[in-house]
Amino acid sequence: MREKKSFAERAKVLTSDEGKKKYYLVYEGERTESLYFDAVNELKEEIRINPLIELIPIVRSYSEEGWSNPRKILERIVQNIEEFQSGNISYETLLNWIMEYFQDQGYMANNRPLKKSMWNTLIWICQEQLGVTLDKISGDPEGDCAKIVSSLKKETELENLMKDMTKIIKYGKITFVEGFDKICFIVDRDKESFTASQYEYVLEQCRKRGFGFYVTNPCFEFWLLLHFNDVVEINKEKLLENPKVTAKQRYSERELRKRIPAYRKSKYDAKLLVKNIDSAIHNEAKFCEDIVQLKEDAGSNIGLLICEMRTGSPEK
Repeated sequence: MREKKSFAERAKVLTSDEGKKKYYLVYEGERTESLYFDAVNELKEEIRINPLIELIPIVRSYSEEGWSNPRKILERIVQNIEEFQSGNISYETLLNWIMEYFQDQGYMANNRPLKKSMWNTLIWICQEQLGVTLDKISGDPEGDCAKIVSSLKKETELENLMKDMTKIIKYGKITFVEGFDKICFIVDRDKESFTASQYEYVLEQCRKRGFGFYVTNPCFEFWLLLHFNDVVEINKEKLLENPKVTAKQRYSERELRKRIPAYRKSKYDAKLLVKNIDSAIHNEAKFCEDIVQLKEDAGSNIGLLICEMRTGSPEK
């Protein structure tokens, strides 16, 4: 997991924004939620979010791409935070930092074959030259990083990039301050992939660690639907079941497309919705907002998160 910022921006966060409380947004989905909260961040002043709050998305590192199980994602963010706090960095985390550096520098762009080839090369260096598996802890992250870089320097076109590799250690870490900042875990209920026992485990772990747990049942599209006042006319039983209406589309998405014909999970006018966020908060209160009951009932508690970010304290 990593902060969605370039290396230069991370340097700025460390030096000039120390007084701001950071809300780290961890999404189950990789696009729909990200587009929405990027718009929330851009319109913070307009929707009255406290200016002393900073929103920081947490995105998947290379080895985590494609993950969707909430328990798995939660355990990885916990692992990463514990690594950062203790300084006991796994080789997998170290390799992900290197991949992120290359991505930020534009070396790999969106070339999936090149990414896979680079990742496999990094694994080979660890296993064959350093004699370690990815789950092992690096006793000297900076030194091990230098060894890996040394092997990669055989590639002429990488030569100029390597001058900044020391930044990987300094800016690769999440700048989370326990007891001050807040991790916000944002997921769909999705009973098909998120079992009741997993839900209870994630809820317990979030409470134990002081994380915010924000759920929309059945899925994030319902939170988007709440921005429309006629949402109360939707068939609640069908909404909760959220059956497939086509091979690739479920009931909630079809209802959303009735209101936003151009809607796609990875492309929609999120700003237009966010500008109507007060309606979403108001409409959410007509459904379930209790985090325990959301395991079974249709609703969401994302509106409570927005209200908290406005006031700087949780809703009672």
